[in-house]
Amino acid sequence: MTAVDLTILEERANLFSLLRDFERICLGQSGESDRSFKFLYQVWEKTSGKLWFLGYWNDYFRCGNIVLRAAKAVDNITIQAQLLSELGWVCMEWEDFITSETYFNAALQKYELIGNAIGQCRLMRYLGVLSHRQGNLNSALKNYRKALDIVTVNRTQASVNENWAFHEAELPNALGEVYLQLQDLPASYRELSLSLERYNSLINRYRYYQADPLLNLGRWHFLAGDYEQARQYYQECLQLCKEISRPDTMASVLLRLAELAEVQNNLEEAIKLASESEGVAGTEIPSIREQAARFKERVMAKKSAAD
Repeated sequence: MTAVDLTILEERANLFSLLRDFERICLGQSGESDRSFKFLYQVWEKTSGKLWFLGYWNDYFRCGNIVLRAAKAVDNITIQAQLLSELGWVCMEWEDFITSETYFNAALQKYELIGNAIGQCRLMRYLGVLSHRQGNLNSALKNYRKALDIVTVNRTQASVNENWAFHEAELPNALGEVYLQLQDLPASYRELSLSLERYNSLINRYRYYQADPLLNLGRWHFLAGDYEQARQYYQECLQLCKEISRPDTMASVLLRLAELAEVQNNLEEAIKLASESEGVAGTEIPSIREQAARFKERVMAKKSAAD
């Protein structure tokens, strides 16, 4: 496939049209269906990561559903499970939790059907994140521990299989975030530090995921009242997000920096950072954009009252 610039709207529209053309052949159940699906999936594999990492989640969702329908047409269960899990995550980011859970459970059933342990582990983690986003912390811990059980069974493969090593790094971050919300600071710090340590030992392509434990460690120090240490972690997270072009966590860390500026009574800086968070979130990350807008409105009212 010729290289395309997915930052250009027209190129993303062309990608959608190309995938639709391949889908029509797959749905036609002709002798060309399997071959067309192979090409369609190759295109998806070359472009989906860029769509995701650049924050074009609406385009990711539209194109991903084409791949999902085509995978169903050719009865490819593995790729159906993959797409269901990925599209479920997009719905979770949009806070459409009911649809997200439907996607996640459907993906988990398919991974169980084909005996894919890595997929089952990933979906238990996703279900844990979903529970956490909805404030059901006990359910989140239960799902994360189920994922850890799967990792433990397969731990001997961790040193030679990057997928298992990734889960060994990510699950402590997920647990640490829940413990932080439960105000169990010692357990939270232990897990978050372990997560960052394990990510640092992995190859560079996992830098994308290091942003989350950095953000969470900053939040940990903020809640502990150590504002300067919190700022250091937030700034490190922000710099990493800029380097790897990760808009979702960049929007979150800008909002956390705004929160830090507010408690240090730098209200103008807090408003500026919240505006930056809104801008980065844009239309693709509505939950963070709305949080930033509410925060900014509150701080502007606070500043007006003080003036």
